[in-house]
This record gives sequence, C-alpha cells and structure tokens, in this order.
Amino acid sequence: MATASEPEQTLQQNGHSDPRTQLEDTIDSLLVKIWEIMVQLNDYNPNPDQKWVLSRTLSDLADCFEEIHKLQEKIKHIEVPLEVIEYIDEGRNPDKFMIDYVEEVMEESASMNVKNEAIQDFSKLLLEQLQESFPEQTDFYKQCQSSKSKTTNGH
Repeated sequence: MATASEPEQTLQQNGHSDPRTQLEDTIDSLLVKIWEIMVQLNDYNPNPDQKWVLSRTLSDLADCFEEIHKLQEKIKHIEVPLEVIEYIDEGRNPDKFMIDYVEEVMEESASMNVKNEAIQDFSKLLLEQLQESFPEQTDFYKQCQSSKSKTTNGH
C-alpha cells in the first residue's frame, strides 16, 4: 500500500488547497529536512541505526523536491523581482528586503505629500496674485471652476 509523502500528509492534515500555500509549506518542510540532514551529518557514526535515519531523511528530502516539482505546474505565474533574487544571493533575508521596500515606499509617499502640499500652496498664492492683477479674469475663472465642480459632483 502506497503512503503519501510527508509534505502531502502535512498538506492534507492542514487542509490547504491553495497551491501557493502548499508550496510555502513544502519549502518549509524542505528547509527543515536540510537542517536535519546537516545535524545528522555533523553527528554521523556509521552504525545501522544512524544510516537508516539519514537514509529516511534523505528520502523525505527527495519527496519534498518531488512535491515542489508537482506544484510547479499549478503555479506558473509567480514573478519574483530580480532585486529580491540578488538580495537573497547576497545572503540577506528577503523579509528584510520587504521591510526596506515598505519603508522606501512610505518615504516616497511622504515626499509626494510634501510636493502636493507645495503645489496646492503655490496654486493658492498664484490665484491671490492673479486676483490682485487681473480681478475680472480671475472672477470669471473662479465661476467656471465653481460651475465645473457642481456638474462634476452631480449638483
């Protein structure tokens, strides 16, 4: 009787049907298996019990790779930015990349808010100056803007 591999059993127990969640779980399992192999090789003694344990862990590792290969067909449109791959290649944590990216976006947003406020202030100042220099034209402009905003707002 065939049994399901450990990653498949974990997925069935957790009830995950989303391929991305399955992939994340399988990758987590893969990382655990790699860590277990590293520990087992560090303490390796060539006795039959340890050989069997190491063999089983390597088999589980192969099952994880097989599961990832199967999930590859279900998930075809995952795009990872090149910057993230380079970040990981440099040995840095991708979670840190996301934190840095969010901070960068927040700074850019704050900068844009300052620029928008400056443009609004300039617009008000320009309108005041135009009012002093060209009162009739400015009043006409304000009327046009007022009627335009009324029609845009549905009034």
